[in-house]
Amino acid sequence: MLKTMRDNMPLVMWILVIAFLATIVFSWGMGGFDSGAGLDGVVGKIGTHEVMFDQYNQMVQDKLAKMRQDDPTLEIDDAKVSQARGEVWNDLVRAQLMEQYQAKFGIVVSNDEVAYAVRNNPPNYIRTNENFQTDGRFDPALYDQFLRYPNSARILIAIENDYRNSIGNQKVIDRIIAPIYITPDEVWDDFVAKNERFKAVVISFPANNYPADSAAVSEQAVREYYDNHREDYLAPETRQLSYVSVPVIMSQADSNRVLELAQDIMTWAKEGQSFEELAGEYSEDPGSAEKGGDLGWFTRGRMVTEFDSAAFATPPGEIVGPINTRFGAHIIKVEDVAIGGEQDSVKARHILLKWEISAETDARAAQIARDFLDAAKLNGFAQTASKLELESTQTPDFQYNKNGTISGIGRNLSIMEFAFNSKLDAISNVHKLSMRGQDSYAVFKLDKITPKGYTPLADVEAAILSQLLQETREKTALAAAEQFRGRSASPDELFAIALAESLKVDTSGSHARRDFLRPFGQDENTAKILLKTPVGQLAPTLQNARGAYLAKVLEKTEADSALFITQKDQLETNLIRTKQNRVYGDWLALAEKEIGVVDKRYLYYTGF
Repeated sequence: MLKTMRDNMPLVMWILVIAFLATIVFSWGMGGFDSGAGLDGVVGKIGTHEVMFDQYNQMVQDKLAKMRQDDPTLEIDDAKVSQARGEVWNDLVRAQLMEQYQAKFGIVVSNDEVAYAVRNNPPNYIRTNENFQTDGRFDPALYDQFLRYPNSARILIAIENDYRNSIGNQKVIDRIIAPIYITPDEVWDDFVAKNERFKAVVISFPANNYPADSAAVSEQAVREYYDNHREDYLAPETRQLSYVSVPVIMSQADSNRVLELAQDIMTWAKEGQSFEELAGEYSEDPGSAEKGGDLGWFTRGRMVTEFDSAAFATPPGEIVGPINTRFGAHIIKVEDVAIGGEQDSVKARHILLKWEISAETDARAAQIARDFLDAAKLNGFAQTASKLELESTQTPDFQYNKNGTISGIGRNLSIMEFAFNSKLDAISNVHKLSMRGQDSYAVFKLDKITPKGYTPLADVEAAILSQLLQETREKTALAAAEQFRGRSASPDELFAIALAESLKVDTSGSHARRDFLRPFGQDENTAKILLKTPVGQLAPTLQNARGAYLAKVLEKTEADSALFITQKDQLETNLIRTKQNRVYGDWLALAEKEIGVVDKRYLYYTGF
């Protein structure tokens, strides 16, 4: 084995270089950007580090190549490209944050640390490489020989650099999460929250059952509420866009192209060419194409109307088509028919040619959008839309979100970035996007910038009035519950009265305190009160936004301390990991703000 590996070492080296390049991309891809549109080739800045277009684009291509390598059958569509762009950007941001915080924290990674990691923790692409395996398992002896092989130096230097970064990054993370700890009480409380259970019977006094008179709420009360809750009305910065979209609609020429091919296939099939082979070559129905178009037996009414009617009207052995449905043009070969019995059935094969928009039609819509863009920059957005008889649509005001979701448009980060990084009246590049299932080419104009500030009282007066009326209803519900409670000192008698008077009475199942309970929803504080109430007794009168409640505890199951001992270590591990992840996520968000991250990809891509 060792001799074989030594003989094949040049080949092994190339395999490792390819694997390494597919995994580690941060050191490659620097270059310039030839901008004919006045762009400077910078797609973003992370602190003082500029991310160049060529660097970023190469990294995206490397990511896509890795995705293809991992799954050769993977179709790289727009969604996959968008995914790759997002992952590469996030990786770049994290890498730069870590590099800058290593310097800020004065973190040093020694040569001994790197050497130990390389020798004792080889990367996964080495562990899974068959040249380093014996009987399907990683063989340390083969890896050790590779380390001592003189020509391994190049790839080892790259691996060492990667480990140096990884170790430094981990030291940054360790510094961030080092202060985090979990107390024994927290572990026990988490166990109790999941294992202590109760069952109760509840009389509900829903707040909505009690009317409130809006005339009883004065303007002064509304003003006081606004003043006392002013921070609740601090509105975020928002934007509003206008846009013109040119839909990409199938032309008659596109339909004719599909029908012409369907007619040709019909002719070839009737001339004696194998229907099964034609289906395998031309059919775009993935479920049947690989089976020679075989649909098996199907009953009347199972297929879409046009297909169903043609299939049942065609004698066995005949070929009919093209049959047009919303899916495309079908060529049907009927193999057998069973009429009578419980249901009529047909055994058939088909070839489906889907309706497809041609590149020419797509390009025509794109050109209309580009022509509109050029004219709008010279003559104005609204004026050009009117002159070209293109409808201009306006979005609602929207605030920034990392998903890039805009009402009426959907998810598109590049449009979101354009909106929040442009000046008033700026006009975007042409974007291809899908809105409500329709592909379109769209151009956007920034209509309005509303800075962060307090929403005026006039704009929230109705909402405040509604809130005050709800609080009145809640108080009335609580008073009704207290009054009903005073009718008897006996819980059993109270519930008997409630049933007799058709009040809302529910019996819960067995619930832990974080569970959802039908009478009052998910309310941990209410559940804690019930868990403290002795069995058979009435709990203190309960209240939440839904209303007020009288509840009697029927059963309680205490948390099993013996079971806790067996689960304590795992619970503690889970809790500390959850807290560490939360703290680390919060730190990343703060670090991005502190260092400064500027994303300008919207200038270079119409979707990312």
